[in-house]
Amino acid sequence: MKLIVAVASSGWLTTAGGAVADDLDGNWIKGLFPGYYEAKVQGTPVIFAGYSNGWLNGATRFAQDRGRWYVQNDQLCVSWEKWTGGKTVCGSISQAGGWFIATGEAGEVLKFRRTAIAKQWELNTSSR
Repeated sequence: MKLIVAVASSGWLTTAGGAVADDLDGNWIKGLFPGYYEAKVQGTPVIFAGYSNGWLNGATRFAQDRGRWYVQNDQLCVSWEKWTGGKTVCGSISQAGGWFIATGEAGEVLKFRRTAIAKQWELNTSSR
């Protein structure tokens, strides 16, 4: 399974999306990193690490990728080398029930939350 297809077809984050009152502001979003997260993209578990220097590392059971993140206009923008084909996608971030929710024009498109599982994965893959 190619995660880029899942990411692109789910609209993981979109290039547009208006902010609403409960969206996190840019400083709050920047405070998410460094951090280790788990998410589900179209039913596929994804774990990823975001670093304070703007880098991302991610993995599914089938693939690994790396990319960049930044904040623009109170939206989280990401670009994965393989999964988004280098294209930058952005979305507003809110929080509900322990989950961060990335939202674009189409509504809720991705939930992710902090996890120690991703940290263990990062430690295991960095020693290879």
